[in-house]
Amino acid sequence: MLKLSVQADEPSWLDLLPGVRVRVRPATPAAMIAARAEAGQAYRPEHTPEGEGAPDNRRWNAAELLVRALARYTIVEWEGVGSAEGEPIPVTPANVDGLMKVWRAFDAFDRLYVMPVLAEGEEKNG
Repeated sequence: MLKLSVQADEPSWLDLLPGVRVRVRPATPAAMIAARAEAGQAYRPEHTPEGEGAPDNRRWNAAELLVRALARYTIVEWEGVGSAEGEPIPVTPANVDGLMKVWRAFDAFDRLYVMPVLAEGEEKNG
């Protein structure tokens, strides 16, 4: 049985790193479609490896693009993220990409947000 909750529409906080947390909105169908489209860019010809024996990392690149895109679409607020000078910075797509370049933040966002969203989709389809 699919259980609907009005509270599922409310943003929630995720602790990514000590002193760093992000407020995320729930993943909507539109955000998932847009993120999947961005992830699909990994399979375009300009992203395919060239030459015999070249590693084919398209799946991994697609996974990275999916996580980064979902971060851009869903992070609406944060605490503990600042400029090189230590000043707080606003949540913008470029700044979210900067946060996702930090491996520990990327990994935490993937584990705490993306994987549960994808697992929820699998449960509904199963």
